[in-house]
Amino acid sequence: MYDSGKQSDEFGMDKGGSEVETAADELAPMARIRQSLQHSMKLYMSVSRLVLGQSLGQHRWLAATGVVGVLSFALLGMGVAALVAPYSNVEMAALTADQAPQIVALDADGPVQRLSLDTETPAEPASDAPEQAASNETAPAQTAALETSPAHTAAQTEPQEIQTKVAINDGETLMQVLTDAGADRVDAYHAIAAMKPVYSPTKMRAGQEISLTFLTNPTAGKDEPAKLLTAISLQPDIERAIQVNRAEDGSYKTEEFQKELKSGFAHAKGAISSSLFLDAQQAGIPAPIILEMIRMFSYSVDFQREIHPGDTFEVFFDRKYDEDGVPVKEGQIAYAAMTVDGKPYRLWRFKTADGDWDYYDENGNSMKKFLMKTPIDGARISSGFGMRLHPILGYSKLHAGVDFAAPKGTPIYAAGDGVVKMAGWVNGYGNFVELGHANRYETAYGHMSAFAKGIHPGVRVHQGQVIGYVGSTGRSTGPHLHYEIHIAGKKVNPLGVKVATGVKLAGKQLAAFKATRANVGSQMAETPLMTRVAQASETPKAN
Repeated sequence: MYDSGKQSDEFGMDKGGSEVETAADELAPMARIRQSLQHSMKLYMSVSRLVLGQSLGQHRWLAATGVVGVLSFALLGMGVAALVAPYSNVEMAALTADQAPQIVALDADGPVQRLSLDTETPAEPASDAPEQAASNETAPAQTAALETSPAHTAAQTEPQEIQTKVAINDGETLMQVLTDAGADRVDAYHAIAAMKPVYSPTKMRAGQEISLTFLTNPTAGKDEPAKLLTAISLQPDIERAIQVNRAEDGSYKTEEFQKELKSGFAHAKGAISSSLFLDAQQAGIPAPIILEMIRMFSYSVDFQREIHPGDTFEVFFDRKYDEDGVPVKEGQIAYAAMTVDGKPYRLWRFKTADGDWDYYDENGNSMKKFLMKTPIDGARISSGFGMRLHPILGYSKLHAGVDFAAPKGTPIYAAGDGVVKMAGWVNGYGNFVELGHANRYETAYGHMSAFAKGIHPGVRVHQGQVIGYVGSTGRSTGPHLHYEIHIAGKKVNPLGVKVATGVKLAGKQLAAFKATRANVGSQMAETPLMTRVAQASETPKAN
């Protein structure tokens, strides 16, 4: 502590004294400095005369060295005296801790107070101190006592549970998601390791939601996590859920829960005013079912040229329902029909004895033909087969295929079973795929934005399998599919090719099919038609 200039007793109380004594005390340090300087100079002069008198004539270099040394010592003494002199009368205070540490507050204009750190209430202020000062001293102490009370401390140190939902972004890993949400990296690693035997995190897709539960760790040290990952919940599909929980020993365990869904049917029909897709949506038919209908009838119906307003459609399919009767998953089409320009097309789903399934007409003929008429859904013909003025080259040239205009990324299907002969870049065609089929048939697909996964030369593909996606690569003015058919090396008009039908059921297989067809008819009769607003047609099966 610094001395205020007054002499005080142990508690800092003023000992008193006259004003003359106080002034003398204030001048004493300067007198001591002058006395110290005079003493040092006398010493310096005496030593100099002694050294110079005895050795001036014989050893001048020694005399000079002595003078410098004496001068140095003199200056050092003066510096020490100047530093020590102001504190010569300051008494050193010793703080002892008999019961508890104390703080000594020195005030040049007021009395001294001692505040004990372990007392429940602050020390009483001195009798001559103002009441306002006393109130200012006690308020912070009362606040500190409140904040350190047992109830307040327990509330601050009690762990709190935090729940949050996060979504997987494109290109993110589960480890990134967990650590970004605040999980310790070691905890995240062990939680993922516990999940892998039940569900692989690599199967997660962008947009998938994950529920995370944390427990705050208020007593965490420098090297400990502030939050503990206690649970991970996710639903890979509608029929199961994955739960990862933290055990008391810090390990993680994973459980898989299977949801019980009820099976039922849905029945819808309608008329086409603009397109099958849009009008079927208006009737309440889910998009996956509509796309399957298009695929079913694409072997017999040209959706770009043959569909007209007034044509009709009908579909009967199975569905999955949750415990509240809400449809959560679409099943398979059991029956579908279309009337196009007055001509009916009806197909039933049937599985043969060897386990293969297909759609058959009322006579047991497979819907499949050797090649599909249109290997793309929802497209319009933007250019036909034959001579035309090339939109880029500027001169007439044979257009050896059919162009189907469609948005970029629309799936392109293999027109028939075959082998990939080429998958790569071809000048003019851009990204190009060529398939070889039986009977010396070949199909070609140009201007793709990308190839489907696994499509490369030598790979066998099946009819209806996705082989690529619509784009505008090569010489192209917009996204479309350029489709060609070659027979024995000759390019022919894809819209004019007549191809043989597929399998025809006979014998026991035909009898089994007719029984399946009758059973579907009975189920349809019991299922009312669904509408976009009221889905009364959705009848869960009785278990």
